[in-house]
Amino acid sequence: MIQIEATEIDEAYLKLVSKVLTDGEMVRDERGHKTLELMNIITEIIQPIPYSPVNLPIYELINPQFNTFWKGERLEKYCKELVSPERNGFIYTYGNRYRDWFGVDQIQCAVDRLNNCESTRRAISTTWDCKTDTINNEVPCMILVDFKVRHNKLQTTALWRSQDVGQAWYPNVVGLAYLAQYVGHYTNKEVGGITVQSISGHIYENDIQVVKELIK
Repeated sequence: MIQIEATEIDEAYLKLVSKVLTDGEMVRDERGHKTLELMNIITEIIQPIPYSPVNLPIYELINPQFNTFWKGERLEKYCKELVSPERNGFIYTYGNRYRDWFGVDQIQCAVDRLNNCESTRRAISTTWDCKTDTINNEVPCMILVDFKVRHNKLQTTALWRSQDVGQAWYPNVVGLAYLAQYVGHYTNKEVGGITVQSISGHIYENDIQVVKELIK
């Protein structure tokens, strides 16, 4: 297990990318792509929401200090998809899996559980559908998200079975922080730390040079 700790999302991303570039091993995936991979990375972000005197969504607060596709309207759209039940033309979205796929709004259920019992350990939502995902090729990478209130703050933990550290980790985690803000709003709790576990954290071979330039 590899542990990374950072105060903010940007710092966590740069530390994580550097770690994979330094210590990753080349692995060929099911589609035949070569990836630089590290297994079981746990990244803890202590203060994912930058300070603001007013309650703004994270995509308006965050300003990446590196060149990335994921900013402005693109990042806002990605964040909003995480709380929307709509698929928007995709085979699946995380928001659709969490809010509509199983005929249950799992995020609302998590909010209800937290409001009913602040110390609950059952405010968890999952994307994996064993009836379809065990046989289909296009399946969710993010498997679950868990919310807990401890010390009067909302603590968020998410698990990815497979996570593209080079290109997708950053919007994944900003979107996760936005989802935490959503749950925090409806439970009247301040967003605390975010923990992300990447079972397979990897950078695609074609992205290695791009990522190296990015973290300079």
